[in-house]
Amino acid sequence: MLHIAGVNYESIADADGVSCVIFFSGCKHFCKGCHSKDTWDFNYGIPVSDELAVTINREIDKRPFLSALVLSGGDPMYSSSEVLKFISKIHIPNNTIWCYSGFLIEEIQQKPEMKKLLNKCNVLVDGQFEVEKKVINAGFYGSSNQRIWRKNKNGEWLIDSPLSPYIQ
Repeated sequence: MLHIAGVNYESIADADGVSCVIFFSGCKHFCKGCHSKDTWDFNYGIPVSDELAVTINREIDKRPFLSALVLSGGDPMYSSSEVLKFISKIHIPNNTIWCYSGFLIEEIQQKPEMKKLLNKCNVLVDGQFEVEKKVINAGFYGSSNQRIWRKNKNGEWLIDSPLSPYIQ
């Protein structure tokens, strides 16, 4: 059963603007220096339920200024089918979903269940955190090996960087 480690209803650190972040439990990357080791355990936190979805929606609806829903963890891709089912019940701010994953986009695109979740997303931050490559104030990634991908209007994934303009 899918578990949630927590929800941050007003994050300014995880996406453009102010976003709602859901931290899904479960990760097998075991990155050295991970800032949320508790989320490695797939049973950590509270199990998802229809009641939880109602609670999250109520909180999202109170915040019309939200710019996105962020899927974080843990790693949502490990439970991609369950995450996809759960977020289908969630009001998506601005119809925008960001996802953080230790998997590379190339790996995600090769796994049918993960690819289904990826297809619902607008932005992907990929790659495992590497403490030896840690960067401070880099924006939306924690180590220099991680990449930010944005889906354009044609559904193509394009790599983004702090130096490139926002891809519409």
